[in-house]
Amino acid sequence: METQAKSTTSRWLIPFAILAKSTKLLKVFKLFKFSKIILTFFTMALSTLVYSFMFGPWFAVGFVLMLFIHEMGHVMAMHIKGYKTSAPVFIPMLGAVIFAPPFKSQEDEAFIGYGGPFVGGLAALASFGLYMVLPEKSELLLLVSYSAAFLNLFNLIPLRPLDGGRVTQAVGTWFKWIGLVALALFTLYIRQPGLLLIWIITLPELGLPRTMTAMLGLGCLVTMTGLILLGQSSQGVFTDVLDIVLCSLFVLILLYQAVGRGNARGPVAIAPAPRMPFGDRMKWLACYLLLAAGLVGLMAAQTSHLPQSIKKQHADDTAQSP
Repeated sequence: METQAKSTTSRWLIPFAILAKSTKLLKVFKLFKFSKIILTFFTMALSTLVYSFMFGPWFAVGFVLMLFIHEMGHVMAMHIKGYKTSAPVFIPMLGAVIFAPPFKSQEDEAFIGYGGPFVGGLAALASFGLYMVLPEKSELLLLVSYSAAFLNLFNLIPLRPLDGGRVTQAVGTWFKWIGLVALALFTLYIRQPGLLLIWIITLPELGLPRTMTAMLGLGCLVTMTGLILLGQSSQGVFTDVLDIVLCSLFVLILLYQAVGRGNARGPVAIAPAPRMPFGDRMKWLACYLLLAAGLVGLMAAQTSHLPQSIKKQHADDTAQSP
């Protein structure tokens, strides 16, 4: 039996862990080329409506706004680097996605990957600052800030296609193994079947033979489905079904690549980029560590202000653990 029950706070964060980066590869939605601004606001409204059924309308508005700010951080970084991109497209329960051309250099990829969590982290900090200065403390504002900080911190796990992987690829390819360990520890802590979706979309970045990658992805899909059927998921039925459908889609892609392209190693191969100068690598390492430390510190500062109802439920969960 488990030695410690999952806390309410951990369960509450599960949907944000899933959507934190499962959206980054959903570029099949590029088929729908409507007006950029209309599509952005329509999908924002749709996402807000869906989230409102789970968390209430005002939290939904705040959280979708935080997603928008995160994605606009990427958009602004891309414009600075001279790339053309679309406005964000929001996908209910999965976050948001922008479409970008291939990056020209490691420096560009790191800069653009850093833009989202950096601007998103500033938004979370500003929200917490507003919570602190207002005479009437708004638990809603605090929860929006806390979830945004968590979302941006999760995105900094140094493993593509998460933003942290795009930043740390400039430091060295070895960083992805740190990201793999971090993702494993987080998965063991949360113990949520839906997180296996993240594993499936990150598998191609490990450079394993495509057949092995496809088989591991299939194993993740079977494991996730089995755990959900055994009642190990604390998500809603709709989210569980959506996770299974998305995992199935990505596994089919992996199987197609394994059959159609032989047993070459993934991801879809391009020649390794030349190693960046030592000074540039250390610059990106310092930027990455400072941002990660800042988000950890922000969440630590927020924790003591979390609503008493969450703290009480956490204490009850712990007391009731076998």
